[in-house]
This record gives sequence, C-alpha cells and structure tokens, in this order.
Amino acid sequence: MAAPSAHPESLAHPDEIRELALQIAELRERVQNLEKRLGEAPAESAAPLAPSAGPVPAPAFELPTGAVPVLGTMFLAIAGAYVLRSLTEWGVLPPAAGVAVGLVYGLIWLGIAARYTREGFAAAVNCVASVLIVAPLVWEGSQRLKVMPSGVSAAVLTGFTFAGLALAWKSRQRIIGTIAGASAMAMALALILARRDIGPFTVALLAMALATECAAWLDLRPGARLPAALAANASVLLFSWLMAGPRGMPETWVPVRAPLLLALQTALGTIYFATAAVQTVVRRRTLRFTEMFQTAAALLIGIGGVVWVFERHPVILLGLGTVALTGGVACYAISFRLFERENKWNFRAWATFGLLLVLTGIYLPFSRAGFWMLCCVSSIVCCWTARRFRLPTLGLHGAVYLALGAAAAGATGLTLQVLFGVSGARPEWPASIAILVAGMAAWAGIWRISPDGIGRWRNQISSLAIAAHLAWIAAGLAASAAVRIWSMVAGAAGAPRDTLGTVVLTGLSLAIAWLGMRWERRELLWLVYGLLAVGAYKLVVRDLVNEHNIMLVVSLLCYGGALIALPRMLRGKSGWAEN
Repeated sequence: MAAPSAHPESLAHPDEIRELALQIAELRERVQNLEKRLGEAPAESAAPLAPSAGPVPAPAFELPTGAVPVLGTMFLAIAGAYVLRSLTEWGVLPPAAGVAVGLVYGLIWLGIAARYTREGFAAAVNCVASVLIVAPLVWEGSQRLKVMPSGVSAAVLTGFTFAGLALAWKSRQRIIGTIAGASAMAMALALILARRDIGPFTVALLAMALATECAAWLDLRPGARLPAALAANASVLLFSWLMAGPRGMPETWVPVRAPLLLALQTALGTIYFATAAVQTVVRRRTLRFTEMFQTAAALLIGIGGVVWVFERHPVILLGLGTVALTGGVACYAISFRLFERENKWNFRAWATFGLLLVLTGIYLPFSRAGFWMLCCVSSIVCCWTARRFRLPTLGLHGAVYLALGAAAAGATGLTLQVLFGVSGARPEWPASIAILVAGMAAWAGIWRISPDGIGRWRNQISSLAIAAHLAWIAAGLAASAAVRIWSMVAGAAGAPRDTLGTVVLTGLSLAIAWLGMRWERRELLWLVYGLLAVGAYKLVVRDLVNEHNIMLVVSLLCYGGALIALPRMLRGKSGWAEN
C-alpha cells in the first residue's frame, strides 16, 4: 500500500488552521458559559466537544441508589404480615398466638432496619415496614380480637419505643427512634379515645417521654422528643380534666383511682425538671428554648392539675407546697451560684423556674390572706437582695411578687372600683394599706440602686412596675378617703366621685413628676405619662357622662392645668429629662 503523500500542497493552509483554532476557542467559551448557568464549575482542561443541541434540561429527581429493591422488600414484609393474619382468621393459629407471632415479626423488621448503619433511606423504609406491621396489629388485637387488654397494649407500645430507641442508639440512625417512637405515641393517644381507658396509656406515654429524654442525655437526640412531650402533656391534662368533675371519672370511662393520677402529675413535672438539671447543671450545656418552655409547661400542668383535682385535700396541697417551695429556693440558688455570670440564658431559665415554684409553694398551703402577705415579704426580700448583691433580675421578680400580692389582696381592684365604678366586693382598707407599705419598702431597695449600675434597664423596669402599683393603690385609697370626707362634711350621700377621682389623679401625677425631677428618676416621669393617659380616658368615659355643671368644670380645669404645668416642671432641670 502506498504511503500518503507528503507534498506541501496536501497540507492545510495556515489560515485554515488559524480559523479552526478560533472556532474551537469560541465553542469552548460557549460550553463554559453553559456550565456556569447550570451551576457547574467551568471546565479547565480541554475535552472532546460536541455541538450544542439546545438548552440542557434540569436533572430529574432520583431515588437513592438501591431504593427500588428496598421498597420492594417493604412490600414483601407487609405481605408476610398478611399471611400471618390469614392463618389467624382461618383458625390455623389461635388469635393470641397470631398476635404474638406478628409482634415478633414486626420487631424483626425493626432489627433489620438497624443493620443499615450507613443507608438512612433503607433504615427508614424498613422501620416504616415494622410500624405498618405492629401498629395495625396492636389495634386489631385490642379492638377486634380482644386478646390484648389496655395494660398489655400499653406495654407493647412502650416496648416498641424502647426497642426503636435502643436500635437507633446502636446503629446511630436517628430516624429509627423517631419513626418508632412517634408512631407508638400516636397509637397510644388513639387507644385512649377508643378504649376510654386513660390510666395505662398515660403511664406508657410518660415512660416513652422519659425514654426520649434519656436518649437526649446520651446525645442521640431522637426526633420523637417533641411528640413525646406534647403527648405526655395532653394525656395528663386530659386525665386531670376527667378526674376534676364532681363525681370523678365519668361513667363512660374505665374507673381509675386518684393516687395514680397524683403520681402521674408529679412524674410529668419531675421528668422534665430532671432534664433541665441534667442538661445544664450536670452537662453544663445551654438550655434550649423548647426545653425551657416544656419544663415550665410540665410544671404548670402537673401542679395545676393537682390543685384542680385535689383542692379539697389540704394534706396533699401542704406536701406539694412544701416540695415546691424547697425546689424554688434551690432553683434560685442554682441560678445565682452557677449561672449568673457564666451563662445568662441558663440563669434566666432557672430563675424563672424558681419564681414559679416559690409562688406555688406559698399559694397551695395558705389562705388568700397568707398568700398575699408572703408575696409582700418575698417582694421586699428580692428587692433588697437585688441591691445588696447587684442582681437586677431579682428586682424584676420582686415586682412580680408585689403585683400578684396586690391582686390577691384586692388592692388593685379597689382603685378600679373607686375610679371607674367597677362593681366588686367591699374594699379591704387594711389589706390595701399593708400592700402600699410593703411596696414602699420594696421600692426603697430598688431606688437605692445606682441608675447607671449593672442591669440599668432591668432596674428601671422593676422600679417603674413597683412605683406604678404604689401610685395605683395610693390613687384608690386617696379617692376613697376624699369621697368619705366629702360625705361627712357636706352631709350628702351623692358625692361627686368622678370629679374627686380626677382631682386625685392629676394631683398625684404632678407630685410624682416633681419627685422624679428632684430624684432624677426617669421611670417616674414615664409613670406620669401613664397616669395622665388613664386620667384622659376616665375624663371621657366617666366625668363627661356622670358629672354636670360646676363639677365637670372642676374636672376639666384640673386636667388641663396638669397638662400646662407638666412641661414647665420638666424644663426645670436643664434638659435632664430629655437625655
């Protein structure tokens, strides 16, 4: 065969080679631009290029590798369950034996799910297959076949949850514990309503909640943690509502003894209180908002349920109050000793728990008078402790204690009754005076804290809240005294209550403005604006409607004069109030 000719005429012309190189460069640039639009890295190395065939379609959704066989295995597992069901219906297997074999069969598939330590999709599918076998089997065994009493059904669901969490911890596949736990909890709630037997399933739900919390302590973090908390809250709350009736458990529900409810109410708060302690005190971690909220909710549901159901059992209330008061003091100690400087979020969480528990501890064992007296004492102690140790959060708690004490003593309602004619019981003058004195003692502790010290805004909020209560109670007492004096001097029963109330409010506003300027306390000036706003509302809804002639003129003159005098008072300190 002849060799190819090497004559110069057979070679490509240099211009043609240059044109071909330009076309290749242009084509490469187009491919790179196309790759950039598709979100891919531009090709750096030369590769065989092909002419563009139009826009490249977006990649379609693809199942994980080997997903189709896994899905087929799930259907085979469910088919096996139906074989067992058919054998039971044909009488080959007794109902109890068929249910037992089916449960073991479902647990086997849960174990198979745990073998996929690196394939989350396969683990999830096999876990779903296990749930689709066990859940209907528990329902039929409990409802249709009647071979599983409520206690057995609850135990099976609890064991299924425990097995799912254990296998999830072993395989480090969180999805197994999530699917198994959430399905068991949903089934337990459904059986509560279907069988109207709340006791065993509430025990099971609390056991599941404890198991999920223990898993969280081991850093498993199962996704069923939130469903477990919600299911436990709902079950205990429903249990308390059913038992709070005049005859206890309704006749349509399976009877349950009251001590079981008391134990479950206590267990709910204990589980989540222990979780907060382990996560923050033992493991030194920051408490999440959901954990803080759930702990507070569990305490409120548990303690509130006890008060709701056992309000006529003073021994139970005394015991619970003592425990709550002790726990509240311990929470305050933990918050200030461990977290006040180290972790502000944990500090506020534990201080809040302390506030809730102390309020519970002084509310349950004592009468209404004892409660508001202890609230006053707590307010004074908190405010002066806040000053002594520079702990502004305690000042806020002192304001909360004073507000609740004033409401319980009727001092807050006294002012509403006098100024706005709100109907109510006969005013309790001694209680209102006692609240006023206690509030002044508490405010003195806050007032001595430097305005520019630690926690400036918290100190000002505490001072404002306490001063507002003092002004409100003082206005009610002063207006009541003015009405009495008018009646005694004029000898007439129809005293101008609304006008006298307006005079008291405007006079009190000017007095507080003067004190605020003299002591350089901005929160007192904020309070003045609030009192004037209340006065304006009262002038419209009360004075203009009920007062006439000269008394209405007096109301308008007093309020208008206060509005004129206040700006002049605020300019008396060289612009301090505007800073």
